[in-house]
Amino acid sequence: MIFPEVIPSRAECQRVIIEAIKSSGARIYVDASVLIHCYEMSRSACEELLNALDSFGDSVRVPVWSAKETWDHTRRLKTRRPLAKTAAALTRRMTQFRTESLRYVDEKTFDDLSADQFADAVNDAAAMIEDLTKRTHKIEPGHEAANARLLPFIAKHSIPSNMAEIYREVSETGETRFAHEVPPGFGDGGQKAEPTDSDEDEQEGSLKGKKTNRHGDLIMWLEALQDCDHADAKHLIILTRDNSKRDWAYKPERVLGDDDVPQENAGLVTLPMPLLTQEAKQRCRGLEGVHVISLEMFTQVARSSFGARVINLVRALQPATRVPRTRPGPAGRVVDLAPEDAAKLADISFSSMDMIYERPDEEKDDSIWRQIDGLRAEGWTAQNKAASELQPLIASANPDQLKQIGRGIIAASNEEALGPVDLATAVLGNRELPPGIRANLLVGLLAETYFDENGEPAKPVASPDVASLLFDHAMEEDTRRAYSLTIERLAPYKNSYLALPGEEVRSIRLEIQTAQSALQSVQADGVELIEPDAPESRRLTSSGLSGSISVTDLVAVIAREFVIPTTMLEVDGPTNFQFEIPERAGFISWGPLTGETLR
Repeated sequence: MIFPEVIPSRAECQRVIIEAIKSSGARIYVDASVLIHCYEMSRSACEELLNALDSFGDSVRVPVWSAKETWDHTRRLKTRRPLAKTAAALTRRMTQFRTESLRYVDEKTFDDLSADQFADAVNDAAAMIEDLTKRTHKIEPGHEAANARLLPFIAKHSIPSNMAEIYREVSETGETRFAHEVPPGFGDGGQKAEPTDSDEDEQEGSLKGKKTNRHGDLIMWLEALQDCDHADAKHLIILTRDNSKRDWAYKPERVLGDDDVPQENAGLVTLPMPLLTQEAKQRCRGLEGVHVISLEMFTQVARSSFGARVINLVRALQPATRVPRTRPGPAGRVVDLAPEDAAKLADISFSSMDMIYERPDEEKDDSIWRQIDGLRAEGWTAQNKAASELQPLIASANPDQLKQIGRGIIAASNEEALGPVDLATAVLGNRELPPGIRANLLVGLLAETYFDENGEPAKPVASPDVASLLFDHAMEEDTRRAYSLTIERLAPYKNSYLALPGEEVRSIRLEIQTAQSALQSVQADGVELIEPDAPESRRLTSSGLSGSISVTDLVAVIAREFVIPTTMLEVDGPTNFQFEIPERAGFISWGPLTGETLR
């Protein structure tokens, strides 16, 4: 039996999963929780998920029991207007709030709002809510579209399991497995509740669990083992959304980050229970590894290592703990600060020491530092929660904290967390905050994007939303010093970048050349951006497989690679066509230390 590490390396866990998925002997078993989620996301997100799974061909398997549970779910779906009741209730509550709040507000209630201004603001909010509810209450869930895509997918990947044999084994061993908490599924089959203190005599705890489908997880597991044994599989991979259940997966409390420092694991990294590994390897003699991975981990791996285009899926999987975005407003009332705090914020600086993340010992219990740790934690849940918690604390953060918040936002957003981007948008767009707060945050954002851990120029990496933010705020006078401290250091390497924030705004002309519907060349203002035989890490499709891509998608990929807003790129020629990507085509090697000139 192989016990999982107490504090495993996040990078090593991802490497093992990637190698397992790439293996010709991989079997990826899709749990019903993943299939059912197709009914709980947008059509485009559902399409992206199933396309990503389809790209792995016959390695993807759907157990009969997963198909059965999905079918049962479709029979219980609400088919008409799921938001109608909520929309109507929201409209009523907003009307009630408007009516009652106006009774209590007069000219003395607020320091910065008159009674008329408050009434106007409430009326505007009510009108906006009314408009949104009218738009949403008639939304149909689109279950028919999900069925049309999902059911053929299930049929294509279903396992021809010998269910009679599996039912016999479950009948003979199911209760014994539950009694001794043998994974998987003992949490569904019944857990003993602790005896109460009210009875003097010793009593056995009562069983708690599912009244129906108690053996579902076990049946699926036995199907996977049966299939692996017949196929002589090398890697058994369970893809599930129920990765928090302790009867399937072990979730380490902490994992080692890229800097080998332990950090919180919010559920991104999951490992199989030891007994699962032991049983699988005993039954399937050729098996090398067992993996239980979350849908979030699969999505990140599919995007970063296999070139899957899953932006809508990424958004659909993010929890609701996100920072509300604010629109940039005119300069107005500024947050009141003590003179000494204002003086500290006016001290805007950047050095290589800012690239070292160390929480001061005397501030180890500080709430802001704890949330900065959260930005660097594993998984979107922790990162989005930290961003949400940081928003009300921003005004009290010191310059060092603000720069580390900026760095953490970049790190989290590069893993596709949306909450940190929302936080950056809200802070940079809030003109009521002192310029020093926004400038110090920008220093952190720019430093993490354009410099390495030693403060030296490096090839930039940032999500498209962050790149747009960095360019959009570059010309603001009150935060200009953040750019002069960072971007101006890149002046000797200026021609190594397609564009840098703070430069005069210009358009970059893209010329795309194809031959027999295959991509041959992409030039930016006459400079070639791709090469025909790129290393795997730089290929347009990281899986090494050819694929079809639209002009719009290619422009987005180029903007992300070269860290510029998509609005700067103008395609020379028609854009309403698709083309094939050659198997080994990829981006050129570029960056400030490569000697490659891009302009």
